[in-house]
Amino acid sequence: MSTGRLSNEQFLVKLRELFSNHGSTNSVYLGQKRYTPFDDVTSTKSDDLSDLNPSDSPFALLFRATNGKGDKSLKIKISTIVDSDQLEEFWLKYTDVVKGGMTGLRKKDKKKQKQKAKKSKST
Repeated sequence: MSTGRLSNEQFLVKLRELFSNHGSTNSVYLGQKRYTPFDDVTSTKSDDLSDLNPSDSPFALLFRATNGKGDKSLKIKISTIVDSDQLEEFWLKYTDVVKGGMTGLRKKDKKKQKQKAKKSKST
């Protein structure tokens, strides 16, 4: 179930729901990258890396999240585009939601790993 681009606030609400519904048993995949809108102009051979050149206008960022289900009917995908002037405010809210979603994580039990390593060395 792919929903189109959401507003920034809607994205955060859906992300919180995604963590609460899937946080304890399933994975949630997050991604962000620079958003470059589609440009119809064809580039010349001499300027193949034109998108890496610094420009006067800052780029927006694309944030994505999915529950990672293999079955397309069960897969939930959400995304939003954050303008550079709204990034600070959005980032604070985003990190709060992500940190809240990580409460179900637990530390690895290193004692068991050490005991297994000792047993395998002794045999």
